[in-house]
Amino acid sequence: MTNSQDSLQETDNALAIGAKIKMSLSQLNPTERRIAEWLITKGNISKETSLREVASTLDVSEPLLVKVAKKVGFSGFRELRSALISYFESLPYERDEEITVNDNLDTVLDKVFSNSIQVLKEAQSVADTTVIGQAAQLIFQARRVIIFGVGGSASVCQDFEHKLLRIGIISHAYSDFHLMLMVASQLEDSDVVIAISQSGDTRELVNAAQTATARHAKLICITNDNSSPLSQCSDLSIFSPAMSGPLLGQNAVARIVQLNLLDTLFIAILLEDYKGNKEKLSRGITVVSPLHERKG
Repeated sequence: MTNSQDSLQETDNALAIGAKIKMSLSQLNPTERRIAEWLITKGNISKETSLREVASTLDVSEPLLVKVAKKVGFSGFRELRSALISYFESLPYERDEEITVNDNLDTVLDKVFSNSIQVLKEAQSVADTTVIGQAAQLIFQARRVIIFGVGGSASVCQDFEHKLLRIGIISHAYSDFHLMLMVASQLEDSDVVIAISQSGDTRELVNAAQTATARHAKLICITNDNSSPLSQCSDLSIFSPAMSGPLLGQNAVARIVQLNLLDTLFIAILLEDYKGNKEKLSRGITVVSPLHERKG
């Protein structure tokens, strides 16, 4: 491996630290989550920051800080601090800042794009290509493909339905809970459900997913949380770590990650039968192209 490849690998490993902490936030109670979100914000701690200083700043006990460190996967505060410093050094900005009322549009543009680029890099660092490949194979071989998603994820589901149609895979995206339950109750073991939920704990969507698995359909989920009810009942989980403030918008950032992961999944499906799928893709482009031509 070359020096540049070594450097890229180190950066990926550092980025994965932030992604994995974000993926474990739902395991924390509100106080613990507040602590973790403060710690993971660049600019709040340095190599010299002590456990006592953090406890004083956040007005919490030192044992609670150690407990949070362990809950997000570290032996204690020192190991967490060291990992976070590596993570911060891999980030493209000096401080993690939310958009403020005093920002001009140049600053807003920079913050929005920097945030999106960073979240994409973090998602890439924890993406499991083996899982994506297995998901592609299940979808390619499925009798029926059903896609579940509500809220911001609903538009992502419709986009993926459109992509699958381009290579001849007839699927349907549902965002209504009653319809999800009804279609889930009619599935078989040769069918595949793709459930997209950033939180992974939307009760009605989880109920529909569990109904599908009770019918022995295969369940693939895309979610931020590796311990969520949705992930726990899924055959395969593809993770989309994203966390941001109220103005930059977690839902918007999550959709960007979800779309990129689904683009990767789509290409993986296409590669299951490259020649055949390319022909189907060409047929779709050929039949639609005249509609985009300008009339004389």
